[in-house]
Amino acid sequence: MRNKPYIIIVILLFSALLHAQEEDNKDLALWNSIGVKYSPIKWIKLGVEQHLRLKEDISVTDEYFTEVQAEFEIIKNLEIGGAVRFIRENDNEGKIQGYEKHFRYNIDLSYKLDIIKKLDIAFRLRYQNKRELELADGVEDIRGENLRFKTAFEYSIKNWPLDPEFAVEIFNRKRDGASFIGDAKLSRYRLTWGTSYNLKKFGKFGIYFRYQENTRVDNDFQTKILGLKYSYDIN
Repeated sequence: MRNKPYIIIVILLFSALLHAQEEDNKDLALWNSIGVKYSPIKWIKLGVEQHLRLKEDISVTDEYFTEVQAEFEIIKNLEIGGAVRFIRENDNEGKIQGYEKHFRYNIDLSYKLDIIKKLDIAFRLRYQNKRELELADGVEDIRGENLRFKTAFEYSIKNWPLDPEFAVEIFNRKRDGASFIGDAKLSRYRLTWGTSYNLKKFGKFGIYFRYQENTRVDNDFQTKILGLKYSYDIN
């Protein structure tokens, strides 16, 4: 019965996925990522990832992008970091359709807290800025700015490599000409359940289920996401 915990967590994740399919197939998405990480020195982490995201019942490409990351440890458990994304986004609605080029960058401040021996809690504050490239003449350049706050929990279970993870994240979107203080409004929230497995020399594999809801009145929709990820640490 040693494999029982593995079976339970896989069943829970895929049960959530099947439930999402029953509710609304067109809002089911699949997010995939593969990445490499490297630490030239102890307090610096560098990484690059390639992402592919599918939408509309995992039948249509939503976007694909490359992300380059860097993190710097200021003091123990406190890090500052950032990333840039070069995105190809599939616009399949409206009169003008096709793949659009977008660029996004973010700046992060993260802190990890050890409350009890087996429970890790991580907090992340992120500023995010996204814009479309190669706009046609006469098209307004509207930048999407978000301030995001994420709280993640990971519980370590003895003799069980598939430790459960749970995260809550909220997005505050700022309109053009407004400020984050007083003018930004809650635009989205995410709930994520997942786990990962470290194969040591072969890298780390992860799986998660995410529920995402946009709360803005003019853009209200829900998305259920199955995520698969793999990363390899050169060190």
